[in-house]
This record gives sequence, structure tokens and C-alpha cells, in this order.
Amino acid sequence: MNNQKKYLIKLLPGGKSIKVSTDYNLKQAILDTGINIDSSCGGVGTCGRCKVRVKEGKVNTKKSKFISSKEKENGYVLSCLSKVESDLIVEVPRQKKAGVKIEKGRFADIESKIYADISKDELASVEIKPWIKKGTIVVEKPSLSYGTSDLFRLKKSIRENLGIKNCIVPIHIIRKLPLVLREKDWEVTVTVDKENSTLIDVQPGRTDKKSYGLALDIGTTSLVIYLADLENGKIINSESEYNPQIKFGEDIINRIVYANRKGGLGKLKEVIIDSINNLIWRLLFNSQVDADSIVSMMVSGNSTMMHLFYGVPPRYIREEPYVTVANKFSSSTAKEVGIKHIKNAYVYNIQGVASYLGGDITSGILATDMYKKKELTLFLDLGTNGELVVGNSEWMMGASCSAGPAFEGGGVKCGIRAVDGAIEKMSIDQKTYKCQAEVIGGGKPRGICGSGLIDVVGEMYLKGVIDRKGKFNKDIGNKYLKCVDDDCQYILVNGKNSATGEDIYISEVDIDNLIRAKAAIYAGIKTLLEEVDSSIHDLDKIYIAGGLGRHLNIRNTVIIGMLPDVDVGKYFFLGNTSVTGAYLSLLSEDKYRQSSKIAEHITYIELSVNMKFMDRYVAGLFLPYTDMKDFPTVEECLYSLDSKLKK
Repeated sequence: MNNQKKYLIKLLPGGKSIKVSTDYNLKQAILDTGINIDSSCGGVGTCGRCKVRVKEGKVNTKKSKFISSKEKENGYVLSCLSKVESDLIVEVPRQKKAGVKIEKGRFADIESKIYADISKDELASVEIKPWIKKGTIVVEKPSLSYGTSDLFRLKKSIRENLGIKNCIVPIHIIRKLPLVLREKDWEVTVTVDKENSTLIDVQPGRTDKKSYGLALDIGTTSLVIYLADLENGKIINSESEYNPQIKFGEDIINRIVYANRKGGLGKLKEVIIDSINNLIWRLLFNSQVDADSIVSMMVSGNSTMMHLFYGVPPRYIREEPYVTVANKFSSSTAKEVGIKHIKNAYVYNIQGVASYLGGDITSGILATDMYKKKELTLFLDLGTNGELVVGNSEWMMGASCSAGPAFEGGGVKCGIRAVDGAIEKMSIDQKTYKCQAEVIGGGKPRGICGSGLIDVVGEMYLKGVIDRKGKFNKDIGNKYLKCVDDDCQYILVNGKNSATGEDIYISEVDIDNLIRAKAAIYAGIKTLLEEVDSSIHDLDKIYIAGGLGRHLNIRNTVIIGMLPDVDVGKYFFLGNTSVTGAYLSLLSEDKYRQSSKIAEHITYIELSVNMKFMDRYVAGLFLPYTDMKDFPTVEECLYSLDSKLKK
């Protein structure tokens, strides 16, 4: 391998360069330089987002439907399908970094829609009972007649004053112990982790120095972190950004596949830790909080994200019989995990349930209090994976179904995530078939996000633009439908009115991707309810968590057959419950223990081997569903609309 010829790749703009061997993957070479290049498929050529222009040199590239004949003539290739065969000059398109929108403050400024049915007072009234205990003690002085070690006498004082037996004292504290004990005549302030009986810090004298904690949600798409005062629960500040692992694959399956490559796991861990370090630095800088005041961090995330965070191989999560290495990881210092700035703080995590039902769902159940209530409740977290739990105070059952990246704007030619410039809502004029878009942040649209995609497919079906199979009706006089041979595109926004200068459209391939995603969600709901001898109409409440829920039009999710056709008043949007549950667990010893009880209380069923689920999935590949009896209001709506049109 060392004797292989090396080729120099120069990347524009910016002028970064790298030397690689013959046949080295071009996308990987770009990533190796630290340049982010958009990709959602994990490098298998199915998303078309890693397009670059080879200005000089030669690559061996595979044919792709995402590269037009004109683009091919101008040197454009998909970098993931290209291998290096000479020195290269490659132009990488600039990519706008979009921030993730999060809720600020301690639930004070959250719109009523987001936390409907869960009062702000209820969320904010959790008893502040952190297991990080702080107290001032006086350690007995040594003497000729009592010559025990400083460490022995410190642990004795902690036991007598704080009730913590056999307190563990890390070596970095032992190193400074003799000077700290004697500085203020044997009076010290100790910070102790009650959960693990570990001394976190010891300071000379009586100190009123505050203690802070961090609540972190590691989502497949985004990272959200809160800085909280552990004495009063106030959220001092918050930060967020996209999960940088997206460049290795938009969904967890692609990331697991990447982790199995040589050096893959290390790269996935490295980028997530670097990103968390940056978030923490920004929090500390903007809040003017001393890094030594951060004593704990609570982490919540799905099972795959937690494995990658701790650097644990996730391989067997995707191989039958689909098991995790652990559903809860041992607490450790931030330094052990690789987190800077707060290296002596302790890192904890919310316990998950199974391979595809992680701590983020446990956090959600904790935040909603559905484990305390008698009503039959369905909890849904909608994203690249659809996680669902049904139950009440007596029992809970959960499952997960792979929805794919469509809900996050992935797998869609003009799809983008829910950021400024994304079409989030869409309406269609019945007479002209012209689309009217609502854009996040206003201004001209750059693409369409998951909620906008759901809206437009629902509208197209309702207005007769597509049939039940998701195929375009070509004989209705729709002048916005452009067809070349069998390839048809419905123009949502023309290039003159878009931010990119190009048409924003939807194709039958895009529609198929959404139909498959919505079919998986609805099949999962139906199957899970049948497992507990219940039906959709037995549900008292349906909680929808995740960023997608904030922009969803329930009417259109029902019209396409994604969510049950029940009274709209049963639906409640919850936003990011993963970070909420982590925050509550950070503040309260009782809540943290309850989260583990919740995880152990949920019975998990594997839908991928459930034949009834597969049958319902196939039935869901129609709009809204094969059996229209499941969607009576949709059938009634279509009948009413048809009657009006005939008149």
C-alpha cells in the first residue's frame, strides 16, 4: 500500500489540498480535509447531494441519474461514486450552514401549540433535587495520637455529615487534597455525586460558588444543549447545531454501516465530540460561567447515537437479532468521554429500551408524565426513525419503524431540512393547480422540508393532481406538470421566485419516498395497538414529539394516511422532549431514577419480523390506505369535493 502512487487533490474555493492513493474515494478525500459536503445516503449515490466539479484531472466515476448530460460535459460528478486516478483540481459547492431552531428559556417562551396539554407550570415545577450534593464540612485534624491519612479523615467526615458511605475520591482530587484541607484550617466545601458515591470536587473553606449542569440531546439530525443552574433550575442559556455526522449518512443505518469501515467509528465519535465541545465553549463564553462550576451533564439520544457518543461499536444494532451493547452506559468523567472545558464534570445518560427505542424516547415519556396517567396514550417521535409507545400508568409497549429520511427532507430532489428558506406549508388552487407556499423565515424558498412535503402530497391527492398510487393525473389540464417521456415534475415554485434560481418541484420518485415513509408509521401504529388488544379509536391522546411536529398540518397527515383518522383534539405537539427529559433528570434525583424505571417498564416488540406489520405496510402504499374504512373523514371529504366539482 505504501508503494502506491499518491495523487494531489486541490480543493476550491479555499485551496485545501490532500494526497491520496490511486482509487481513493473522492468524497472521503474531501471529508478527510475537514470540508463538509452534503450527503444523506452514506455515500451510495442515492441522494445526489455530494455533487462536485472536477476542473482538472481524471476520476473513475459511475453513471448517475443526478448528473445531467450538460453537467457531465462540464465535469460534474457525484463524489461518492468517483475514484481518484490522477492529480485533481476539484470545485466543491459552498454550503450554507443553517442553525437549528430550539426553544429558549425554561419553557417560558414556548408557544402554546408546542406544549399543548402539558402546562408550563407542570414542566417548570419539578422539585429541584439533584444527586450532585454540595456541603461544607470540617475534617478532623491529624495529631500524633491520631495519625490517619488525610483521605481517611475526609471520607469519614463525608460519611458523618452527608451520609455517603465509602465515598470514591478520584486521583486528581487526591493530588490537591493536602493543600486544600490546610488552607482554611480543615474546613472544606465538597461536591459529591450521590448516585455513584464519588467526590467531584473539594474547595477550601465555605464557598457560595454555584453549581451548574448541562442537558444534552444528541439527535440524529441536531444537537441541543441547555446550561442550567442546579440550585433553582433556571436555564441560563442554550445552544444548538446540526449533528455533523450527517455528512457520513443522514439516517442511523448509514452511520452504522460507516462505523463498520476501518476508522469509521473513530471519525463518527470525533466529529460529535468536537461539535459538543464547541457548543459547550459557546455556552460558557456567552453565559460567563466558570467551566469548573459545571459539575454534571445529562445526555439523551437514540441507541445508535449513544453508542457513537461513547465510541462503542453499533454494528449489531442492525444485524439480527438487533441488540445493543448496552441500553445504559456507566457514568464517567467528561475527560474520559473526550469532552474538554468541563473535564472533571460527570457525564450521565438516560437509559434506553432496545436497539431502536433509545433514551430519547424514555426522556419523552418522562416529560409527558404519561407513565402516571390512566388515559390510553400514544407517544410518537417522528424523524428518520418513527418511534412509538402506547400505554398508561399500568403498562407500556413500544416499537420502532424505519421511515427513512423523507420527513427530514432527505431522499427528495428539492428537499431540505426545516430551516430558514424551507417550504413548510403548501396549498393548491383547485382551478389552476398553482401552488402557494409558506416559507420558514419568510422570503424566497430554497427547497421543501418534511412538513411541506406532507402538505403538498395531501393537497395533490385532495385536488386530484395525483391518484391513490401517488401517480400524476396527466389529463386534468395541469400546466404546472412538466413531463419528458415518463419523467414528470410538478412545479411548486418556478425558478424566478426561488432563492436558488431553479425550479422547486416534486416528482413521482419523491412521492413514492414519502408514501413508503408514511406507510411505515401508520403500519407501526396499527400493529402496536393490535398487540395490546386496542384500536385507534380507544386512544385518548396522541402526543407528537420531534421537530417535524411543530410544522405538521394534522389534516394533511391524515389525508395521506400517515396518522390515524381520529378527532383532531386528541393530537398534541410536544417539540423536543428528549432534551426536556434530560433537563428534568439533571435537576431531580427522583426524575433520573424514574427514567430508568420507565425504560424497564416498556415492553419492546420488533416490527421488522412481524408479518402483520409487513401486510399493513403494503396496504399503506396507497393514499390514504388500501381500506378507506380506516379513513372515513378523508373518504367523506373526497366525496364532498367530487360532488362540488360535478356541479
